[in-house]
Amino acid sequence: MNNTTVYKELNYLLVSIKKGNGGNLSNNQQSGKFSVNPNEVKILSEISVNLESKDALKAFLYIRDEETQKLVAKDSLELNSDLFKKKTAKIEEDAAYELRGLTIDETKTKVGKDFYDMFYMQYSQLPDKSSSAVTITELPLRGTSGQINIQMEDKIIYSFMTNPAEDYLKEQLVYSLKYIKEFNAKKNLIKNEFIY
Repeated sequence: MNNTTVYKELNYLLVSIKKGNGGNLSNNQQSGKFSVNPNEVKILSEISVNLESKDALKAFLYIRDEETQKLVAKDSLELNSDLFKKKTAKIEEDAAYELRGLTIDETKTKVGKDFYDMFYMQYSQLPDKSSSAVTITELPLRGTSGQINIQMEDKIIYSFMTNPAEDYLKEQLVYSLKYIKEFNAKKNLIKNEFIY
């Protein structure tokens, strides 16, 4: 529900993770753009999950402003969450592995989509993928140009102007993968400094 007096254009990401009785994990991801008028209630998405009595479910909803890409709201839902806590370390490791290498396409033009497709093909083949999602967003600029941002953990780690030339996109792909690798190395270094 939009509790403000302003019309809003937003994006949503809905991720659900189901743990079956045997310990196997499955996930579902839905995303999209939507607009909402003041005091309007809107159904963004519906998921249907077949849950047995010993199954557990976690669902996460993130809503971002379409223009600024800032997180506006988030919510989560857990069913039978105590079943997630059993063998916690193993399940968290499996969930991180399951979501490892997650990429989110928020491009708007053919050039942006071409870059995302090239990026996805290369990134999915890397042996050491990040446990953080990589979001590729595109912002339109004046004229026919635009800006593509590579984001991880709500931080822009690399940004470049769009250009339809394939050689240029391949060059930007190399830079993007390099900066992702550096970001992960710094994150792991900081994480390891606090392990005693």
